[in-house]
Amino acid sequence: MIINEKNSNLSMTRGDSEVITVEMRDESGVQIPFSSGDTVYFTIKTDANTSTKILQKTITTFTSGMANISIIPTDTSSLSYGKYYYDIQWNKADGTKKTIVLPSEFLITSEVTYE
Repeated sequence: MIINEKNSNLSMTRGDSEVITVEMRDESGVQIPFSSGDTVYFTIKTDANTSTKILQKTITTFTSGMANISIIPTDTSSLSYGKYYYDIQWNKADGTKKTIVLPSEFLITSEVTYE
């Protein structure tokens, strides 16, 4: 699953594995790569206005200038089905901070196979 500012609502099956690839592009579609010293934060909460985090992933290693956020089964297996909210923040090596995906829906869907 690839995400950018134009593709922000996400859904996944509870307890599954998922890799979310995040890339930045300028107005012309040219990639703005993440680089050494940058940090990308992926945070999920029950409400965008609470301080309590349900899940947070911190990415400091990038592949081809993109951030790969790995979600493993135990990250979501105990969550209730339903709607959560997430955002993605980019802390650049120079100290600049930018929320690159504004608070958006993150839907945890039901599962049938529990193996």
